Amino acid sequence: MAGSPYRRRRVIWSLLLFTLGSLFYLSPRTDSSTFFGSWSLPSYLKDIGLSSSSSPARVVADAKANDIVEAGRLRVQEIHGLMHFVTAYPERRLNEAEGKMSVAGLGAVRLDGRKEIDLRVYSPEGDDDWQRHVKVLRDQHPLVVFSKSYCPYSKRAKALLQLYELSPPPTVIELDLRSDGQIIQTVLRRITGRGTVPNILLHGASIGGSDTIEDLDQEGELRKILREAGLDVKNS
Repeated sequence: MAGSPYRRRRVIWSLLLFTLGSLFYLSPRTDSSTFFGSWSLPSYLKDIGLSSSSSPARVVADAKANDIVEAGRLRVQEIHGLMHFVTAYPERRLNEAEGKMSVAGLGAVRLDGRKEIDLRVYSPEGDDDWQRHVKVLRDQHPLVVFSKSYCPYSKRAKALLQLYELSPPPTVIELDLRSDGQIIQTVLRRITGRGTVPNILLHGASIGGSDTIEDLDQEGELRKILREAGLDVKNS
């Protein structure tokens, strides 16, 4: 029947499909992949020297570049604080005094890695020149590997990176050899979304673990990523 609900539904669907098809073919975009949304590198990743052609989207799209320059100043985030603490204060721990930590201006502080931590904790002796701290991290510790000495995946990742003869060399933090290792791992899980080791940070952005860098190595992309992030790859 001409006025049946079935007939009306067919007409509506036909009009809808025609409209969508028209939008597709009349779109000024040059190809269908662009129409559906091709991947492009976020601007915050370009700021650390990466480009769309330099690394797979699956790695860099999830990374958080944390050293963006804003109005001539480096953005300081908690991940910088954590990396500054483990590199600048190798003998200190986040739970050094009966589960607490002595911090200039704050006194004895008990930390919960599940919650955001005051930057002053990560520079416990009162040196709050974070612009300088972040620059030191960029220049001297661009690649940080949070590892566990007994973990086979950590061993694989460290061995692979060693083959590249990087300068500066990777900074390795063995969490199982630190009394505050569990706190650090909890902080990393909260900040980077990755709670396992190894957790490999490039300029403060987690690029994954051993499987990720092994895939990148096999695809010939790891060397390019490291170079464009400012590391010298001697074994080319």
